[in-house]
Amino acid sequence: MKKTLALAVVALGMMLASATVASAAGISASLFGGAVAGTSDVSLTSDLTDVTTTNDFSGIKLAVPAGTTFASLSTLSAEYDLTAGGCGGGSPRFSIQLSTGKNVFVYFGPSPNFTNCTLNTWQSTGNLIGSNDTGRYDTGQVTGGSPSSTYAAALALVGSTTVTEIDLVVDSGWFFTPKVQTALVRNVTVNDQTFYAPQTTGGGHAKSPAQICKAELKTIGRTAFVHKYGKNHNLRNAMGKCVSTLAKKHHHS
Repeated sequence: MKKTLALAVVALGMMLASATVASAAGISASLFGGAVAGTSDVSLTSDLTDVTTTNDFSGIKLAVPAGTTFASLSTLSAEYDLTAGGCGGGSPRFSIQLSTGKNVFVYFGPSPNFTNCTLNTWQSTGNLIGSNDTGRYDTGQVTGGSPSSTYAAALALVGSTTVTEIDLVVDSGWFFTPKVQTALVRNVTVNDQTFYAPQTTGGGHAKSPAQICKAELKTIGRTAFVHKYGKNHNLRNAMGKCVSTLAKKHHHS
């Protein structure tokens, strides 16, 4: 009887441990289409000038934890450098997939047309969550939505809807002459996780935790940075916590 009880306790402990791991599981990233990962960024291309269809589109798939809702997205940002074509034709964009099978698109570039982006220059989207630029959000696939919407309108429409996946997509080679669109992307951030962050300086030396934290602050903005690392509104406190967190990860890696 005691043995049976002990086994039951162990089994319960294992179940609870598994549940903790599952609930603590974060976002994971993977590439699709013609996406190619480099040492400091990812190249996303849409090339319709060749015979292969593999690079007709490219993207980064960000799998989010179960139970994530549109309203629970607090940060959505990336740095990008358009090296061919530019922005236009609906990309680059974040595609937020909903449990209903519909998508909400969030466009890169200047509102309201999202074209004429500067080429060969690194630029940041800033935190797109909360952005009420005209047309930044496209909720046209959702009943009652609009192809030219704002974050506030999207939040009111699908705030409680579950998000199953977020993709960063480049697929508008058809929009340009020649039919090629290429974007380098880095520091892709969803909530408190950043992917494809450059880990080396220009001389090939590893970046220090302080350098990485400063780069993240610039990418996601003060409010998101403080929310992620600090317990108050003291930026110095948030920076210190970021540096110490990365230093501990480096020490244990």
